[in-house]
Amino acid sequence: MSVAEFIIIFTLIAVIFYWIDTIRTKELAVMHGKNACKDAGITFLDQTVEIKKVRLKRNPRGSMVFYREYQFEFSSDGVRRVDAKIIMLGKQLLKLQLSAYPEIIQANPDDLKPDSEQSSATIEAKVVEIKSPKNR
Repeated sequence: MSVAEFIIIFTLIAVIFYWIDTIRTKELAVMHGKNACKDAGITFLDQTVEIKKVRLKRNPRGSMVFYREYQFEFSSDGVRRVDAKIIMLGKQLLKLQLSAYPEIIQANPDDLKPDSEQSSATIEAKVVEIKSPKNR
């Protein structure tokens, strides 16, 4: 096998693994969005999330993982659409923000443990109040 063939095969395998990882992370983001909407008594619209940003970032263990920002819409009255944001660090929920509400549901970075010890679905979230510029 020549070097060019090896590079092509390696690149193809890397793209396939990235694609599978992206699909799995998107499914987790949809699950977190649906659960947050259900808990808040609002409607998760379109049953999907949209990727806004992807980059590499270190997790609390120091490993390089994909940092992904997703956007989705919800409605409290069935008419008006409101934006919300989900941030995933690897497979872990880092932050979920419902923009019409004065709070962020945020995972505590100290609670993030290696994937083998804890799944993303079991991370405890805490509610942190956002202070408006007038209150600072």
